[in-house]
Amino acid sequence: MSKELRLKIAGIVISIKWDKTRLIGRSHPFYKDFICHDKPKVTLNVHCRDFPEYSCSEPIFDGETEGRWKLYAHGAGYIIETFDTLTGRKNKICFLVPDFCYGDVYIHPELERWSPTRIKGHFFRLPSLMQPLCEIILLNLLTMGKGIMAHGLGINDRGRGIVFLGGSGAGKSTLAHLYGGEKGVDILSDEHIIIRKEKGRFYLYGTPWPGDAMRVSSRRVPLEKVFFIEHASRNRIYSFSGAGSFLPLLFLPFWNKMGITRVLELCEDLTGEIECRRLGFVKDKSVIDFIRQKNCNSV
Repeated sequence: MSKELRLKIAGIVISIKWDKTRLIGRSHPFYKDFICHDKPKVTLNVHCRDFPEYSCSEPIFDGETEGRWKLYAHGAGYIIETFDTLTGRKNKICFLVPDFCYGDVYIHPELERWSPTRIKGHFFRLPSLMQPLCEIILLNLLTMGKGIMAHGLGINDRGRGIVFLGGSGAGKSTLAHLYGGEKGVDILSDEHIIIRKEKGRFYLYGTPWPGDAMRVSSRRVPLEKVFFIEHASRNRIYSFSGAGSFLPLLFLPFWNKMGITRVLELCEDLTGEIECRRLGFVKDKSVIDFIRQKNCNSV
C-alpha cells in the first residue's frame, strides 16, 4: 500500500507518494509547517530503484550552476535530471507531463543509501527531493498562474506584508535577525519568497527554503510594501527604477517563454498597485521604526 505526504506552498499542494521505500525527514523543521491534507495540484510518485532506460536530445535548460539540474523535452512532456552537488553524479530522474502536474521520480538506491544514522533498506530524504526538483515544478506553476518567486526576505509585521528584495550580501538575513525578536512579526523566509495575485489582491507567502536566518513559515499576508535593499550609512528610502528592477532578483523559468511573459506582466502590475521603493539601511533596529513611520516618504 502506497504512503503519501502533502505539502502546501503558496497555495499549491504537492502530493508525494511512495511504496517499497521509506521517507526520511517528514518532521524536518523547514517542512513540517507546510504539511496539509488539501487536494493536490501536483502528484509525484517516488520509486527507489535502478534508473529506467530513456533517451533525450540536448537539454532545453541547463541549470548546472543553479543547483546541478537539467531539463529535457521528452515526447509530449519533460525530464528533469538532478545531480549530487558533491560528486556530480546523477541522483534523481523525474518524468513529467506537459503541465508539470504529474510525475514519476526515480531515485537510485545506492545514491541515497548513506546516512549518519545507518538506516537500513531503501529510502529517500524529503529535503533532497524538494530541492531542486519540487522547487522547479513549483516555479513553473507559479509563473503560469500569476505568481513569482524571488530572492527576498518576507515578513508579516502585525498584519502588513513587507518584502525586502536583494541579492547575496544585500542584507536580507541581517534584517531577518533584526526583526526576529520583534513582537507581532513573523518571518516568512529570508531567501525564497513568493508573491501571488489572487482575486485582484497581492499576497506574500513564505517557503520552506530559508537563508542564513533559518526561519520559515507557510503563512500568507496581504502585501503592502516592496523594498529593494542595500546597506547604507543612514536609513533612507528613495525611488526605484521601475519593474525592470525585479528581474535580477527573480527565479525565472527560462525554458518557458509564456511563463516569462507572464512574470513581466505581473511585475508591471505589481508596481502599479503596490508601493515599491529602494531602502538603504544601517545594521541596527532603528531601521524597523524608520520603516513603520507613516511619514517616511521617498526622497
